[in-house]
Amino acid sequence: MRFLLDPEQRAFGDSLNAMLAAADTPSVVRDWSRGEHTRGRALWGRVAEAGVFGLAVPETYEGLGCRPVELVVGFVELGRHAVPGPLVETVTAAVLLTDLPDPGPAKRLLPALASGEAMATLAWAAPYALDGDVATTRLALTSRGLHLSPGHGPVRPSLD
Repeated sequence: MRFLLDPEQRAFGDSLNAMLAAADTPSVVRDWSRGEHTRGRALWGRVAEAGVFGLAVPETYEGLGCRPVELVVGFVELGRHAVPGPLVETVTAAVLLTDLPDPGPAKRLLPALASGEAMATLAWAAPYALDGDVATTRLALTSRGLHLSPGHGPVRPSLD
């Protein structure tokens, strides 16, 4: 069995690479690390317009359908360019919301996550969540399940 990207998948990766190369991500990362999120949010919007977040959201919630290979292609480029923000957390939240037995939270939250209007972060049984100060959707995953968190506590600087 050969695992090769088809021409559309390669074109998607190439277009993301070109967009991110033009975005001057090193300066966006420096701004983000200082708590200045304006340029990072603008880049987030461009990533969303390219469809990256929609690749984890079913079409019934205004996404592009669950497309894991394309999502991997997108994340390869996001990683190559060190795009800041709760990228993994937002996609993880989309997948977890999709799997809830009650579709109410998914109907409310997934369209905004797919469009890039919202950013999500997650906390796993601990009081700390990455980018909790920037995320508009904060979720806590505990032994009792997935819960919305009302806000965030004090922002602590990262060593990264």
